[in-house]
Amino acid sequence: MQERDEKARAALIAYFSQNGLLLCNENARMPFLEIAGGNWNAIVSLMESGDVFYSRLYQHRVTYLSRSFYYLMKPYRQREHRLDAPCVRLLAFLRAAGEANAEQMQTACLLEKKAQGKALEQLVSELLVTVSRRDKTIHDSWCTFYYCPAERWEEKQTPPTNEQIERAHEWLHHSFTQKQIQSLLSHPEHSNMETSIATTKI
Repeated sequence: MQERDEKARAALIAYFSQNGLLLCNENARMPFLEIAGGNWNAIVSLMESGDVFYSRLYQHRVTYLSRSFYYLMKPYRQREHRLDAPCVRLLAFLRAAGEANAEQMQTACLLEKKAQGKALEQLVSELLVTVSRRDKTIHDSWCTFYYCPAERWEEKQTPPTNEQIERAHEWLHHSFTQKQIQSLLSHPEHSNMETSIATTKI
C-alpha cells in the first residue's frame, strides 16, 4: 500500500511539474487524478505539503492546482467584494483560527450545514480557502479535511519564480483556447478580466 502511494505521489509530482491543473473526478475534456497516475492518498499528501492547492476553479469541480498555476490565477480570483455575509463570516473565522474542519466551522459561525457547505465552496472557488490537512479517513479513497486561508497555505513553501509562473502561463495557452480560458474563469461580471489573462503575457 505504501509503495503504491509513493509511486502515485511521484507520478503526480512529475505531472504538476509540466501541467497546471488536475481534476479529481473523471472528465471527458480535462485531465483527472486517475489518468495522471495518482491516487487519493498521494494527492492528499501533496495538499498537506503545500505542493498542490485544492480548489473548485474549473466549473466548481474539485480542481488541484500546481503552485505556479495558483499564483498565475491568484490576481484573477480572491475577489472578496463578491462574498455574501456567510462567506465573510466564515473567512474571518478561518483567518483567526488558522484552520478548522466542517463541524468547527458550523459551530463557530452559527451556520446550518447546507449554508456552511455553500459558503465554503464559494471561498474555495475564489481561491481564498484551501485544504490544509486530512481530518477523518472514511476509507482508502476518501477523507474529510481541515481548511485554511490561502495565505496560510502560501507559507508552506517559497513562491514560484517569475520564470515558473511564465511557464504556467504558456501551459495555459498551450492547453486551452481563449474561449476555454474565459470559461475556466467563468464569471460574466468579470469578462474584461478574463479577456486580460486570455490575451496578455505576464
